[in-house]
Amino acid sequence: MSRVKHAPEALSVARSLCIPVRPWGGESLPSYVARLAQANRIPHTALWRCIGVPHRAGASSTTLPWEATLNQPAVARLAVMSGIPVERLRKALPGLSWSIREASALPTDVPTFWMRQAHSPNAVICRQCTLRRSISTQVRAHLSLPDIVCHRHHTWQTPEPKDISAVPEIARAQRRLRKLRKTHGSHIMACCVRDARWIISGWASIPSREPMLEELWQHRRIKLGLPHWFRSWDLTTHIMAHPEVVTLACALVPIYLDPLFFKRPGIREWKFKRHLRLRLGLDPRRQPTGDPINKFFLAVQTDRARWRNPKSAMITETATPRTSQ
Repeated sequence: MSRVKHAPEALSVARSLCIPVRPWGGESLPSYVARLAQANRIPHTALWRCIGVPHRAGASSTTLPWEATLNQPAVARLAVMSGIPVERLRKALPGLSWSIREASALPTDVPTFWMRQAHSPNAVICRQCTLRRSISTQVRAHLSLPDIVCHRHHTWQTPEPKDISAVPEIARAQRRLRKLRKTHGSHIMACCVRDARWIISGWASIPSREPMLEELWQHRRIKLGLPHWFRSWDLTTHIMAHPEVVTLACALVPIYLDPLFFKRPGIREWKFKRHLRLRLGLDPRRQPTGDPINKFFLAVQTDRARWRNPKSAMITETATPRTSQ
């Protein structure tokens, strides 16, 4: 089939739509295009066909959790139809900046878009915040972990927003995480959170190893209305154990700031392990079998290069795709 038969609208002259829509900071492209289409009372699939020719997968009713890659002609058409200059769109829609790196697989002569699964978290913005700006539709955006909580309305902004007002220590942990990012940057924050989650997951999978944490997490689950079972990496565990993850991440900062941290005078690995347990409120004298902190330090000693590489981080909550980390 020819491209014209696929999407003749993409080969016509682009025209500005009647009703412009201001993008939300960090918004995903499918979310913005859907809102732009709704404001102008046209199907979002029709608007995508006007933006460009679909590459491999076309626009459908299930594109909101996805992200789009646009080549330069398609970006130019979106700018014309939205009435917003390209540079302003790039600042508000991170997917357009990622497209520069990923558009090499797309043709250069015909406006084309490629709809794929999002490389970074695609959170649903707090409903009350969007209503304050007279936005009635759902807004999805790429949020870094320190920005995932709406402090005004006590909401954890994820694919399924969760009210966390019953557990105020989660919001306090978020403020500490923002301070960590501001002080040391996103690189160190991402690696520290990755390692903290790795350690905490060892207890989350078998919480009976640390009765204090088991009791604390079960109490939070009841207050938040979360399921009672424990899984290492599901969203409910991330929310439930977030204060401990942030506490541990802040405690791990020194070993990233100084590669020779454990060779400094007076610094001993066993003392640092005890320090980590103390920060979590655990008995520093206990050394239970299979302790995740011991396993973490063994993993660090086995492969230091991978340990310091942010691309190997087990989290994507830096609001950037793995391909651009």
